Amino acid sequence: MKRFIFFAMLVGLSACDIYLYDSDYDSRDRITGRYDVNEYSETYNDYTSFSMWIERSGYNSNEVWIDNFYAVNIRVRATIRHDKLTIPRQVVSGYEVEGVGTVYSNSISLNYRVKDRYNNYRTDFLEATAYRRY
Repeated sequence: MKRFIFFAMLVGLSACDIYLYDSDYDSRDRITGRYDVNEYSETYNDYTSFSMWIERSGYNSNEVWIDNFYAVNIRVRATIRHDKLTIPRQVVSGYEVEGVGTVYSNSISLNYRVKDRYNNYRTDFLEATAYRRY
């Protein structure tokens, strides 16, 4: 009888599925990397193409850094929640920036404004599409 109970427990436990979850997954990884950007200035009716980089921030689990934003070599802070990218109002190297974006599978659509506070130029309102480069 003891052998039967041992055998029944062995068969019962071997039928269980064990699920392991990778706790190292970071949702920001799906947007980090290099992007080729096509930018249109509604203010100046001008098109610009450049590259920018997105990397994880070490401060918050939903925060990223965008390098070479606006093609003027500035680094801006942004937050990501689901498919929504938010660039809160901030002043970086004399540029006041803020905007929003939507993340798609391999691209990001952005709407933002930039004000050059040093030269006191008009506020530049822009639309851009950033394509992830693999």
